[in-house]
Amino acid sequence: MAAVNRPTNTATKEKDINNKLQLYGIYSAFSKGKVPSNKQIDIALNSALASKPLATPSPKLSEEGRKLVADLQEVIKQAKILLLTKNEGNLIQDFVWQTQHVTGGDAKAPGAPVDKDTARQHGDQALEGLRTLGRLILSNGQFRKLLNDATILIRDMAGDAATNTASRVKPSEEQLAQIDNAAEDNTWHDVPDLSKDNLRTQFKDQYNKQKPFGKGDAQDAAGNAADAAQRPNGEIDGGAGAAVAAGQLRDQASENVPEETKEKGSKFATSSKDYLGKKVPQDRRDQTILRLKKMIVEIQGHSDYQQAIETLLTLAETYAGHGRDLSTSGAGTVKGAHTDSSLKAAETNLKTLIERFANSTSSEDLFDSINTIYRDAEQDPELRNWFKSVDSYVRKCLREQGFIMQDAANDEWHRLYDNGRFLLRERYRNHTNRIVDEAKFLADQFDKDPQNKAFGDATQKLFNDLGTGEDGKAAFKPHLLKDLSQVIIPAIFEHVRYVPIPRIEVSDPMIDAVVENLVIESDNLMPNALEFSSDNYFRWGRKKISNKRHNAVMISATGVQLDLKDVAYYVKRKQGFPSITDQGVMDVFLGGEGFSFKIAASTAHKKDRQHFAKVDKVTVKVKSLDIKVKKSNHKLLFGIAKPLLLKVMKPAITKVLEKQIAESFTKADATAWTVHGEAQKAIDAAKADPENAPSIYQQYATATQNYLAGKKAQADKVASNTKVNTAMTTHDSIFKDIKLEGGISSKATEFKDLADKGDKWESPVFTIGSASETSDIPKLGAITRKPHNATASTVRGPGMETSAPAADGPVSSGFANQVDQAFNKEAQTNGLGLQNGASS
Repeated sequence: MAAVNRPTNTATKEKDINNKLQLYGIYSAFSKGKVPSNKQIDIALNSALASKPLATPSPKLSEEGRKLVADLQEVIKQAKILLLTKNEGNLIQDFVWQTQHVTGGDAKAPGAPVDKDTARQHGDQALEGLRTLGRLILSNGQFRKLLNDATILIRDMAGDAATNTASRVKPSEEQLAQIDNAAEDNTWHDVPDLSKDNLRTQFKDQYNKQKPFGKGDAQDAAGNAADAAQRPNGEIDGGAGAAVAAGQLRDQASENVPEETKEKGSKFATSSKDYLGKKVPQDRRDQTILRLKKMIVEIQGHSDYQQAIETLLTLAETYAGHGRDLSTSGAGTVKGAHTDSSLKAAETNLKTLIERFANSTSSEDLFDSINTIYRDAEQDPELRNWFKSVDSYVRKCLREQGFIMQDAANDEWHRLYDNGRFLLRERYRNHTNRIVDEAKFLADQFDKDPQNKAFGDATQKLFNDLGTGEDGKAAFKPHLLKDLSQVIIPAIFEHVRYVPIPRIEVSDPMIDAVVENLVIESDNLMPNALEFSSDNYFRWGRKKISNKRHNAVMISATGVQLDLKDVAYYVKRKQGFPSITDQGVMDVFLGGEGFSFKIAASTAHKKDRQHFAKVDKVTVKVKSLDIKVKKSNHKLLFGIAKPLLLKVMKPAITKVLEKQIAESFTKADATAWTVHGEAQKAIDAAKADPENAPSIYQQYATATQNYLAGKKAQADKVASNTKVNTAMTTHDSIFKDIKLEGGISSKATEFKDLADKGDKWESPVFTIGSASETSDIPKLGAITRKPHNATASTVRGPGMETSAPAADGPVSSGFANQVDQAFNKEAQTNGLGLQNGASS
């Protein structure tokens, strides 16, 4: 009798099934917030390092492949050392658990200004007010003209840059000549559709059509913003050491940049500045500001504006007052929250972990710098009064029509700007510089940590060997591709081995059926031979000879085998004759050539019923099929009928499979044609509004989703009387009373129950592997404060001293509360507390 690639080994099968089911138990444990301990992680990683693929790589691998295996071993080893060292005491696991169980302790929320229903009503009022303002802005003629002029200017700049498309992008001289002209006074347009669904649809369509930027662009922008925030004058304050060190680094960087590159960069910066100055001169900027003011004045004259702005200001006053009330009770709330032991433990664990990964460096200096700026700012009366003056100015601009056009508005704005610039950017600059210095020092300690560095170097070497050549540039390595296709993927199929299939249950008015203990062996299931061929024909004709193209493909697989042992089944025929019930165990064997198929397909032409592709021929063969019933209520009957059944079944099975494959191809072709037709209809309909039309890919994706949704609804309607269930555990079964011999679902239930055991985050289900624990873990250093240079936290300004008490009024309970205290309905409107000349 024909054999299979890998006959079933009962002992290996049971061990492999238990390993797979334990992985299911581990998944269940993770879903319940359980995590492995350091010991369990150590044993699992050591077992992986001792496994055959890593310990003794296949000799069939290329030299580069073997180098990658060694790199992977080093990455796993360094990751293990890093985790076991820094996470001594299972701090990460405990932190995750504690954060999931924070209750708030004795914290009590301060009384809200309104009840829940009123708050919901206020939210609706605020949303309606914002919608009203949005409608007024979008329908205003001045805004429309400004938007159109900005588009014309951008097109002009794009036309200068893109010479190949300048004729299509660049606006006409007539359009350019009128961009500085204001729109007609009090011109209003139709209000656009600002509904949530419409805005979401338009935004999604536009975003998918052309994404404005990717992840890398965002990172570049962040880097540029950080660079722009640095002071260029090299001023040296209390932190002279840090400033001098920064200057030395800049000088060193300057020496490393060639003069030619510097000159090119300087010329580019100068030319860019000159170009922008030419395109947007000062007169144009002043005119734009004037037009914006004119737009605001026109909107303020609209009856809907006053109602909307008063509603928003009233709500702001209500909740700003609540913010002030929170300041007095907030400290008690936070103090009460810290009676929660979970919160305390989580904070302690996180702080310790950060310090351990930062080369055992204490973070106290960083927190001290943050506390200092918080303490000094909350005692600054001038800062509080500046916020009040800003609030008064904003309210006056919003409420008084025409005030924004007066010279008094400009003068007051300049006073606020100068004083605010000093308060926010100068007075506390040393504080912020110290915070930056402390953060940079702590980050630098992360880089200097020896275990962090070893893990980073191992990871970098792995990626370099994976895709970098000897010259340091990206390189394609064909040997690695050959290793993947000829060694690694076949080895994966061989080592996956036995895969248990969940319990399958079917119930309808005719029959109840259950099949369990289906275990597929990967080496047998993988075809021994897989073939693909393609034949292309193309003819170009002229005069009376037409063009023609034809493509034919052939897909063939042979050697799909099965060796299923101890498959348990249950069958109950509820209607028809004979009405029987049977429960038993069988073996299913499919050896030798086993299951094989060959599919020949070609391009569909006009005369064919298909549209894109047609199936020319399907051939299916089933050889060496044998079924052995080991237990059954009707074993004798089955033994007598078995030869006749197999003789009749094999031809029937092959014919059914051939027909099913051909019909599947035909249905797929019909589905593709239906989707294509719906997409074409949408494309034709979108021609009426091409600017808002989605891309062709989105049209096809939408048509596919609609078709599949319709088919699913039809299938659910037809199958409403048929229940099909796959049960991983006995808890998921629809036939809980039917217990089959050696059921995999019962074993899976045991591992799922095992996942629930253990204290807090611990669970014994994570114990996987048989290797010993690591004995040479490096000793963790004590966490200490390390000497370094940092800017002194001094307050700038005449007569200002660090931590000085407020000169007038009570001391606020926090810097954030000063903002709330400034924006209240009792704020003065005369710029109270502004010190003229403070910016000097």
